[in-house]
Amino acid sequence: MTYLKYQNSTILLLIVFISLYIFFSAFSSAENTALRLMIAAAMTAIVYLGARVLQADKPATAQVNIEAVPGLAWLAGRNGRINSMNARMKTYLNVADGAISVARDAIHPEDRNKTMDLWSQRSAVEMRNTHRLMGPDGRYHWFRSIVQPLHDEYSNIIGWCGTFVDIDDQKRAEEVLRSNEENLRLILDNIPGQIVTADANGDNDYSNPNSERFYGASFHEVNASGFKQFIHPDDIEEFDAERMRCIEKAIPMDHTCRLLRHDGVYRWFRMRVNPALDEHGKVVRWYGLHSDIDEEVKALEKLRAAQDKLSQASHFAGLAEVSASTAHELKQPLAAVVTNSHACQSWLAIDPPNLERARTSAERIVRDAMEASEVVNRIRDLFAQKELKKDLIDINEVIDDVARLVRTKHGGRGLTVSLGLDKGLTLVPADRIQLQQVLYNLARNGIEAMQSNGEDPMILHIRSCLGDDTVRVEMRDTGAGLADPHQIFEPFFTTKQDGMGMGLSICRSILDAHKGKIWAEGLGSRGALFVFELPLLSEAGQGDSGSGTSHAGAEAEQVR
Repeated sequence: MTYLKYQNSTILLLIVFISLYIFFSAFSSAENTALRLMIAAAMTAIVYLGARVLQADKPATAQVNIEAVPGLAWLAGRNGRINSMNARMKTYLNVADGAISVARDAIHPEDRNKTMDLWSQRSAVEMRNTHRLMGPDGRYHWFRSIVQPLHDEYSNIIGWCGTFVDIDDQKRAEEVLRSNEENLRLILDNIPGQIVTADANGDNDYSNPNSERFYGASFHEVNASGFKQFIHPDDIEEFDAERMRCIEKAIPMDHTCRLLRHDGVYRWFRMRVNPALDEHGKVVRWYGLHSDIDEEVKALEKLRAAQDKLSQASHFAGLAEVSASTAHELKQPLAAVVTNSHACQSWLAIDPPNLERARTSAERIVRDAMEASEVVNRIRDLFAQKELKKDLIDINEVIDDVARLVRTKHGGRGLTVSLGLDKGLTLVPADRIQLQQVLYNLARNGIEAMQSNGEDPMILHIRSCLGDDTVRVEMRDTGAGLADPHQIFEPFFTTKQDGMGMGLSICRSILDAHKGKIWAEGLGSRGALFVFELPLLSEAGQGDSGSGTSHAGAEAEQVR
């Protein structure tokens, strides 16, 4: 090819020299102007033919150039038809040797028309487009095509050159990026909250569509300094102070305030905004989420109101319970005061007055009045949850005192009180008067339950023994039994027409204060069993000499 090029150039130079020699010889000997013009025209034709000879070398030179293109390339002649392809293009598109046409199936159906249009363009300017071509792997790949005109030294178009650049990886990366952007847009558009971003100064520069729907305003109205118009007037000062504090210290903001909805209603929002820092720790942007917490705030307000009402009701109930307890517990000592007062009057009314008996009754009045005062104090301390003043007491002595009182008051009604006391019990830390209240309340409850016995005997049996690190007291009656052994300890629960429902509730409160426990069991159709336990001292066994004896010792049975 190079040899042919030099051979043509040599011939052209010989023609030019001969033509110039003839031209100057003829021109100088020509006598008229017409002959000289004819000689000039012939000379022009010779030069033109020589240029055509040189022009024939260009396609071969262009063919060499497209083989150097790092991709697919083709050349087209003046008529716009492709007349050559580089080897890469033929191999990639499976073009047969000697052929210069591309199969239609090698071009993606959706891109076929625009590709053929591009290849057949005869434009004087560069043309670009993208399309998919079938590769050797049987898969369509994305290419960018560039078609540009070829010019001679006179700027005349002598053909076109096309190149293909493989952009498949770029296209797929763009698809992934586009998919990610679409997913991000869907997230921002549908997340149940307001997404905002701000510049380093804290001025909002983006709000998601959910924000704009809430405010009923455009992007420019919601962002930048215009955002403050949507904050409740009572919250602006606090919002500004918190915002400036976070900006100055470059720390996250977690703030609640009321924001104005498009319908004129203010709703509570929680604003959580985090700073994005550069490598030097300087804030470059802010990213925030505004969450609607209006329902939660209102629910908390209702809960607080309900708690206030409940607290008030509990306070009133406590007052009622204290009042009922006081009245319940004062009934017995006050009744004794009245009884002893009548006795004192009777002893003084006889002739001569029995001063000794009157004095004894008066002493009992003083004793019962002091007991009533002590009952009030103990109930007050109990409901005030004050620390109990405990002494080491003998539970059997307390049982004896209560049994004696019950026999004295109710023995005339056919009541039998029997005791089964373990003489080997250790002393227990307790408040003596409060334990008397417990035992008397249980005894009176059993006696009232046996009022409907009719001809059946009324028997109240009290037993004491050692339990597991406790002193155990049981009281059994032969009354009407229990329908619900658990509910009877609730305040104001009673099955009696004139009952207050406080006796057993007070018993449980007293046992709770002593870190003990109390429960009841039904005994079938007749009778009930009440049991309470009191904890022993941690140093049990170091007290009385009888504290270490077994509860299997002899029981003293006292029956009257």
